[in-house]
Amino acid sequence: MTNVHILLGPPGSGKGTQAKRLVAKRSLIHLSTGDILRDAVSKGTEIGLRAKAIMANGKLVDDDTVNGLVFARLQNETGDVLFDGYPRTLQQAESLGKFLSDQGLDLGLVIDISVPEAVLEARVVDRMVCSNNNCGYIYHLVTCPPQVEGICDLCHYPLKHRADDCQEAFRSRMSEFYKTFEPLQAYYKGTDHYRAVDGQGSSDAIHQTILALFQEQA
Repeated sequence: MTNVHILLGPPGSGKGTQAKRLVAKRSLIHLSTGDILRDAVSKGTEIGLRAKAIMANGKLVDDDTVNGLVFARLQNETGDVLFDGYPRTLQQAESLGKFLSDQGLDLGLVIDISVPEAVLEARVVDRMVCSNNNCGYIYHLVTCPPQVEGICDLCHYPLKHRADDCQEAFRSRMSEFYKTFEPLQAYYKGTDHYRAVDGQGSSDAIHQTILALFQEQA
């Protein structure tokens, strides 16, 4: 492995979509803490079992445990990695930096997909998702509506609003998000790795902007 790249951005910024496109285009290894956690728990590793016990008690997995899971996974990877959703806190970012330095690995791009909160709210509140768990395709009532109102184009199951895709839940979630995100963002802004990307354009336009950043780095 030569580089670890990071996608930052608030909920609804489109970083998950961009991560999938980058992985396909750049042959990156896409890692998320959720996937790493599920894998460690299913394999019954020591740190996975510790995380499982924490979650069983209704608590959030602490930074040290998350870092341990991530670092154990990184040691087994041989290609360039793209993180989506990690690091989430300043402590995680600082620990990741030390780990990469100790292992002789490089931090690549830290791409921050920036979208005004009012735009994010409109995206989330008007979002609907297919109720078929095997499909889960996401629609937007304004920018990407289904062909038939309330019905998935792909599998014809009914569409639904997620329970937390309402205005009040969104604002509460964003308030909590910025408490940890702003120090994290400030930490990376002071480095040569940081790149801010306007996330208000089309998915294709944003993708091309991000690809150009990778090409500049090459």
